[in-house]
Amino acid sequence: MKTGYFGKVRSYPKDKGYRFVSIARFNKFWTGDEFEFLAPPAEIIKIEDGDLYTKLYYEKVLNKLNTQEVYNMLGDNAVLLCYEKWSDIKEGKTFCHRRIVAKWFEDNLGIKVEELSN
Repeated sequence: MKTGYFGKVRSYPKDKGYRFVSIARFNKFWTGDEFEFLAPPAEIIKIEDGDLYTKLYYEKVLNKLNTQEVYNMLGDNAVLLCYEKWSDIKEGKTFCHRRIVAKWFEDNLGIKVEELSN
């Protein structure tokens, strides 16, 4: 499993057997697979405090799900997509729920979920 963002999806390798899956709340132009269970609820989407957002995302989404069952549904070839640029996340300019989900898998299943790079 990997994470990625919509802005780079066209440049990701197509020959690796990846399953690109949106976990975004809104995905106006996305026509691929969607996994709405991991989308952030509307009431937290505009929260800019990363700690508060993470706390609420766990309370409202992740704590209600079984990590292993979600992983099994997505598959280990899934690439979880949303909108934030990886460079902005790494530089601390923004945070992203796809990385919260990645950490949730890592903490609960002991797997590594890295950002997909070209």
